[in-house]
Amino acid sequence: MYDVIIIGAGIGGLICAAKLATRGRKVLVLEKIHHIGGTSHIFKRGDYYFPMGPLAFSFPDLILEILRDIGIKNQIKFTRSHFQLISDDFDIIYSQDWNKFKQELINQFPEERKGLHKFFDELTDLIKKTSQIHKWHPDFLIGKKRAIAKTHLIQDYQEIYDQIEEYSRIPSKKLLDKYITDKDLKKLLGTQGTYDPIMNMVHLAFMWNVMSFQGIWFPSCGIHGISDLLKEKIVREGGEIKLNTPVEQILIEDKKAVGVQTSDGTVIYADWIVANADYKKVFLDLIDPSDLSNSHLELVKNTEYTGSELCVYLGIEPEKVDLSKLRAEHVFYRAKTEKNDNLNFEDFANREIEICLWSDKSAMFAPKEMKSLVLRVNMPYSHFKKWRTGEKKRDQGYRPYKKKLAERLIDTVEMILPGLSSSIVKMEIATPLTYQDWGQRSQGSIAGWTRDLKKIQFKNKMLVETPIDHLVMVGIYAVLEPFLGGFPVSMYTGDLAADLILDIEKK
Repeated sequence: MYDVIIIGAGIGGLICAAKLATRGRKVLVLEKIHHIGGTSHIFKRGDYYFPMGPLAFSFPDLILEILRDIGIKNQIKFTRSHFQLISDDFDIIYSQDWNKFKQELINQFPEERKGLHKFFDELTDLIKKTSQIHKWHPDFLIGKKRAIAKTHLIQDYQEIYDQIEEYSRIPSKKLLDKYITDKDLKKLLGTQGTYDPIMNMVHLAFMWNVMSFQGIWFPSCGIHGISDLLKEKIVREGGEIKLNTPVEQILIEDKKAVGVQTSDGTVIYADWIVANADYKKVFLDLIDPSDLSNSHLELVKNTEYTGSELCVYLGIEPEKVDLSKLRAEHVFYRAKTEKNDNLNFEDFANREIEICLWSDKSAMFAPKEMKSLVLRVNMPYSHFKKWRTGEKKRDQGYRPYKKKLAERLIDTVEMILPGLSSSIVKMEIATPLTYQDWGQRSQGSIAGWTRDLKKIQFKNKMLVETPIDHLVMVGIYAVLEPFLGGFPVSMYTGDLAADLILDIEKK
């Protein structure tokens, strides 16, 4: 019998497990695959190390605060990552100082000067109001912390709260249309890229806060290194981690979670179950439908996730390729921006491609004198679904097809990185099926719930607490909006869940 079973050794589950273990709880972490960290992990191909998921993250001070609270005092230094957009209309580093960024846009679009000043003033004010929203806003807290926040809200934050509520109902496109004329400038400000804005103003404020005010950073230990530190802490405090141990069912008695059954039939009981897993998988696959209301089941089924992607990992000889166009470690490139209602997913020239100079983040990621790149582009799960015949099983033709797509992607990127194809010495390819089977994400989703908030049907922004008593969720799917960015919000939910369990036990 355990105090807590954590399903999934992603970063949210590890944080929750480590905090509970340091508070004397008997903790068991069950991980389906062969490594900890979920997608916050690196893998080796030849002499190269590549990332499974996040390339960097925001809110480093919050990361350190959570780690210090658990008792992890290791010295971690952070290096800021910068982001560049290259398109027909732009070659700009948009992660630069906020005021310098505004001035660069004014220099490029002098006729938009007045509108840019007004838009930046309004957005800056909203960013300041929402920057620390997780510390005071009841909608972004749970349990005891939420109750305390509600008490202080009327006294300290009511006016700001009302303003945020109002902005949450305003589509970013509406405000951009009010102040800005140029359609491409609207896209840059509304998406940090080349697509049409779809999010509301509060979500846009979160996005620019992460990019420009908080910044996006890479830790000296690597993102995977934070998982390693947490694993060491869990084990040192008496917790257990079992890899290659899939959970087949969450056991429910009288609407209360009481344990789990693993794929080999083993039943393990615990006072609490914490799921660091895909929300849809938890509620649609791991729980008997009779233990849930039809309304909740329909809510989970009908609320969309973000899409998936094609990812190409490259080890390269840098002297054979011209990298001079890359003025930042992360570049978003779009060769052409043509309106196309019937999008051809094999036409990468009319798509936004992320290019990350991955080896610049750490000397360990590539051999000496070599470099590595990560190329990523949105790719719908439906485009690859036919090749999947079972978990980690593929139909004939899958490998040559994904290689063909990778080569087309490389050909497109070569338009700004001449010589790229001849410089390649190592290549690995991930598709939506990879993210589904190795990343454990429904339909290969890479970034939580959809960004189109009109399609969100949940009433609560925090989904840590669930309709099942003593079952809590952590990780990126435990929030509707990744208001801190994906990695830190996963840590944040793990920390919140641990506090919730400890607070309830005190009663």
